Amino acid sequence: MTKKPTEMTRKDFLKGAAISLAGVAAVGLVGCSKSTAAPVEEGISWDHETDIIIVGLGGAGAAAAYEAGAAGADVIALELAAEPGGSTNICGGLVNIGGGNALQKAAGFEDSVDNYYNFLVKAVGLGADEEQIRVFAEKSPELYTWLTETIGVKFKPGYSPKWPDPVNMEAGLTCTGDEFSNDYADVSIAIPRTGWVEGEGIPQGALTGQKNGSGFFQPLLRAVKAMSNIHIMAETAGEELIYDQDKQRVLGVKAKQGEKAITVKARKAVILTAGGFAINKDMMKNYCPAYSGTPALGTRGDNGVGIKMGQAVGADTRNMHSAYTTLSVSSYLSQASGAGGPLSQGILVSQFGTRFIAEDHYYSYTPDYMLQNHYRAKYNPSYAIIDSQILADIPEASLEKFKSFISAEANSIEELAKKLGTPEGALENTLNFYNAGAAKGKDVVFNKQTKYMTPITKAPFYALTVKPSTSTFTTGGLRINTDCQVISSISGQPIAGLYSAGRNASNVMAQQYGGSGISVATCFVFGRIAGQKAAAETSWV
Repeated sequence: MTKKPTEMTRKDFLKGAAISLAGVAAVGLVGCSKSTAAPVEEGISWDHETDIIIVGLGGAGAAAAYEAGAAGADVIALELAAEPGGSTNICGGLVNIGGGNALQKAAGFEDSVDNYYNFLVKAVGLGADEEQIRVFAEKSPELYTWLTETIGVKFKPGYSPKWPDPVNMEAGLTCTGDEFSNDYADVSIAIPRTGWVEGEGIPQGALTGQKNGSGFFQPLLRAVKAMSNIHIMAETAGEELIYDQDKQRVLGVKAKQGEKAITVKARKAVILTAGGFAINKDMMKNYCPAYSGTPALGTRGDNGVGIKMGQAVGADTRNMHSAYTTLSVSSYLSQASGAGGPLSQGILVSQFGTRFIAEDHYYSYTPDYMLQNHYRAKYNPSYAIIDSQILADIPEASLEKFKSFISAEANSIEELAKKLGTPEGALENTLNFYNAGAAKGKDVVFNKQTKYMTPITKAPFYALTVKPSTSTFTTGGLRINTDCQVISSISGQPIAGLYSAGRNASNVMAQQYGGSGISVATCFVFGRIAGQKAAAETSWV
């Protein structure tokens, strides 16, 4: 029987509703095109066609492109900026690689996959995805080999210990993470895991001078560009996934080259590696309100579009409330004095004059605790309390900058407490109890390492205002499985033809960060997996 124009079957209705919902999601979240209803493949005029489309060519995207290209797949990489690199290219030149790799062994350290895994599970805290962490730990030794032997990244020999030992700026191995905190002694042996590379020049926006992420990104980019089956479209913004409700899969991407709208067909898969959302103020307020007032660390590509593209086709997300940030004082001193620097000898107190954390924790732990519990800008300040002996230990090159953070000075703790306005007797009692433990080399409250337990007794005394103010990047994103397939929020199953990695996805990081270079390492590990798995897909065409 022929249907009248106004008649609609139940199947037609459900199909139309699904398409409409996809369109509404895309408009509401991405807001990048006039029509976002999922079209069928036959109705699209494709401007380009390839096996794999990669959206965002930073660390994860370049790793994915390399692996997909090496597997023989044709790849088109869409990159928003004129030059690829993203946050990976401008980071501090640190990559967290454990598990017993050659760099660790050459410096005399014996690590293992299980030791690394046990540390990470506890260090990243609530929300940890243990399956992702297991894969990451298992792939870590292989990552070092891949970076050095395949890509050509150069790590210098030697080890640079944590402060107060002499810092060796030439070393390729250091420890800028939380491995040596006593909090993890019950599950893992403390081993340094941070690889440190020389930069290739100083990219605009780089966190450090000589040491920066160009040292591992630029060799990777050269390796990608050397493949004839990989085509990079610079200044091309991926905007929207093309999803077919009939085929129940992602078909390609709508993008913009300048003012020109284009469509790119992916015969096998799309890999979203477009970064996080630290520069997107609305997303930060929505998902990370505790961090929304801190300056963003990243590039203009960290605008959340890659995450929104996934959400518009029903992708699930994980740990969207999680982010990384540091303290203004400690992050500065870490560059001059090494991780766990002079600030670790002091104590950190809230506006109530009481300690709230072990001061030798990794940089991001303190601001995270403050933001989630008591810090609200000028209304709830926190202070680092030190004495003249600790001040004397500050390297001369850092002293002037360090002093700029001092907000109060006094010849007694009682006088200092009055200047800070802490409750009567609170700061005095805190110092008395802490000094009693320091005299015995034991922190009975927060279990700080003995080497940092120095009595704070030599006047004058100083209070430094500490705040989460230096940099923030997000660590939550699209939910993926260990094959980097993006998971549907409705079915709990992979969305056909869609992968993600890097800060576009949620993988190892959770409540806490764990240590410098983990983000870069996860970009490489999971970017490689995404490229390998996507290339192995059967073409749907």
